[in-house]
Amino acid sequence: MKKIILFIFFSICLSQDIRYLDEVFENVTITEDVVYGNAPDLPFIYIFEWNTIDIDLDMDIYEPEDDTLTSRPVIIFIHTGAFFSGYNELDDVVALSIASAKRGYVAVSINYRLGLNIFSSYSGERAVYRGVQDASAAVRYLKEFHEELKIDPDNIFIWGTSAGSIIGLHLSYLDEAERPEATYGGGFDPDLGCIDCEGNEYVHYSRPKALASCWGAIGDLDWIDNDDNVPTVLFHGTADPIVPFNSGFPFTIDIALPIVYGSNLINDRLNEMGILNELYAEEGLLHEYWGTVNGNWIGGPNEYFEQIKSDAFLFLYHRLDTNEITIVYQSEWNLLGLPLDVEDASYTALFPESIEGTLFSFNSGYISETYLTFGEGFWLRFPVSGSTTIVGAPVNALTISLNEGWNLISGITNPLNVSDIQDPDEIIIPGTVYRFTPQGYSNADILEPGRGYWVRTNNTGIITIKN
Repeated sequence: MKKIILFIFFSICLSQDIRYLDEVFENVTITEDVVYGNAPDLPFIYIFEWNTIDIDLDMDIYEPEDDTLTSRPVIIFIHTGAFFSGYNELDDVVALSIASAKRGYVAVSINYRLGLNIFSSYSGERAVYRGVQDASAAVRYLKEFHEELKIDPDNIFIWGTSAGSIIGLHLSYLDEAERPEATYGGGFDPDLGCIDCEGNEYVHYSRPKALASCWGAIGDLDWIDNDDNVPTVLFHGTADPIVPFNSGFPFTIDIALPIVYGSNLINDRLNEMGILNELYAEEGLLHEYWGTVNGNWIGGPNEYFEQIKSDAFLFLYHRLDTNEITIVYQSEWNLLGLPLDVEDASYTALFPESIEGTLFSFNSGYISETYLTFGEGFWLRFPVSGSTTIVGAPVNALTISLNEGWNLISGITNPLNVSDIQDPDEIIIPGTVYRFTPQGYSNADILEPGRGYWVRTNNTGIITIKN
């Protein structure tokens, strides 16, 4: 058996559908108008706050259809609108929510209180703060009902655009002790209360795990300090006339709104504080440069929409809780696989004790390789027995296209019974999944993370390995 397997030629083609990066689901289920809190409303511009009425705060929840996972990360989308317009069904919000759910996230688009007197710095500060309170209430609601919603309370992200980004930045970096004086009210205007105690009564930590900020700003750079650690990816056009790329007045005119500090200066401050961040600055581009005006497509999304999605999803993907897998290897040859998504998949980084130049894939002959790839098995040689620990994000699903004959594969992050391999065309010949040990080959019942396996098929076809 050993000689036969080692010298039979095959080719393997992988479709690396990686949950949270790729659209691994075809359909999305939407639950509309889920109430997450209650708060007063400011429905019209120039109306003072004491003329408000009570409203319910609601959200739409987007989920991947037929998803089997019970602890899924969440992205909360917060819409644009300058604090006096907009809602959670704007074109860009809906498109982003659907794209997120198809990648395996639970996407949540929230409505928040509106109302702003653009000729009042006082009103501007209170408008932002109310949005922060409502976003906090949304986070706390999701954490309170995480079991019912099948979400992971430790992996809640925020993605905001314009006003929504301003809310996300302040929720991430504004501490209770740093509240603007205006939020305490005066005269007929009430004290708005603390960040985490309005909207609902649920008590939970409300800072997001990470933040995607599209053309946003913050009221004071000093609010970003060493106690804050919210990894942030920033997108901004350098010629933005609505929210400054550096600093200035919103709308580029002094109409009494407070000066704000845009993505370029936020990036500098985050770097100064040692907080992980990335800045994507597009030279000469204006506000909402992915093709919308106030969140509505004008001629449809442009190429920047796809690029921003790609960059943001990749950034958030690497902020997911990482896994650690220890792989024990024997001296001489081992059959190995890549069980996690890592920043450096070279064999010298993953297996520094291996013998140089001994990583081989198999495709109509053995091919010398430098990098390991998902779903494929590799031979690698070591001078002595030992172990290595790999740290990375989980890989929950792989689709593998196999040729007739022998194929070399590997599994996903979690152990999977061979009987659970999805083989709709029944191309795998029963009893022909083999593992390799120093004692030779033996039948495998489980695909263990980090191991490579031979499998024989009676025809070409597709198999799927997933949780």
